[in-house]
Amino acid sequence: MKKGFRDIEEYFLQAEARRVQEKTKKVVPQRNRENLINQIKNLNEKLKGKDKKIKELFREITELRNQIRELKKEKEAFESQTKEIERLDEYKRKIESLTQELAQLKGELAEKNKKIESLKTADVPKPRVELFIEVALNSLSSLVTGRNDFKVLFSRRFRKDLVKEVSVRPFLFESFISALSRIDTTSRLLKRDKKDIYRIRVTSPYGEFRAIYTKIAPDTIKLQRFGPRETIYEELNSSKWSLD
Repeated sequence: MKKGFRDIEEYFLQAEARRVQEKTKKVVPQRNRENLINQIKNLNEKLKGKDKKIKELFREITELRNQIRELKKEKEAFESQTKEIERLDEYKRKIESLTQELAQLKGELAEKNKKIESLKTADVPKPRVELFIEVALNSLSSLVTGRNDFKVLFSRRFRKDLVKEVSVRPFLFESFISALSRIDTTSRLLKRDKKDIYRIRVTSPYGEFRAIYTKIAPDTIKLQRFGPRETIYEELNSSKWSLD
């Protein structure tokens, strides 16, 4: 009998326990759901604030990137200016070096000019050809002077012309002497102006040459110019037959 009551009591206790347990299960999920919703709301609120902050951070990052780009440009410009300054400094150094070199060259040139002027005023030994012709003409003048016909003088320009031509044509001097000795047949009047101008035809192995002379007295002639036929006439025409 007691056992039967116990079984019945235990049955009801178990049933009540199950009922309470089921009720608890229903309440707990409800509360968990509400908690989750609240947590989600809180997270959303927090995310809203953080999203705003993230946007601000992105803006700051963008500004910083822009500043970095500007700084890079400024750096490149600065480096370019630095290189330009370095090049300018290099040019300045080169200019200074060239200026010093130029000053040195000017000094050397001035010294050489002094030497040249000194040499011009000094008695320079005459070349062999010039010396030979000088002696030969002086002898020729003396020999001709010994004749009763006329005397022969030689201008400085004639001596210079003769030296120039004979120095490269050794046998030309002999041809000139031969023509001078036959002046009666080799001479001809070229131009009659304030003074008579004559020529002596000099035929040589090197071609035709002309000796130009004037009469300064009835018994005296002065040889003024000497050169190849075409050249000497061209020079006289261009100078309007000036023998100075």
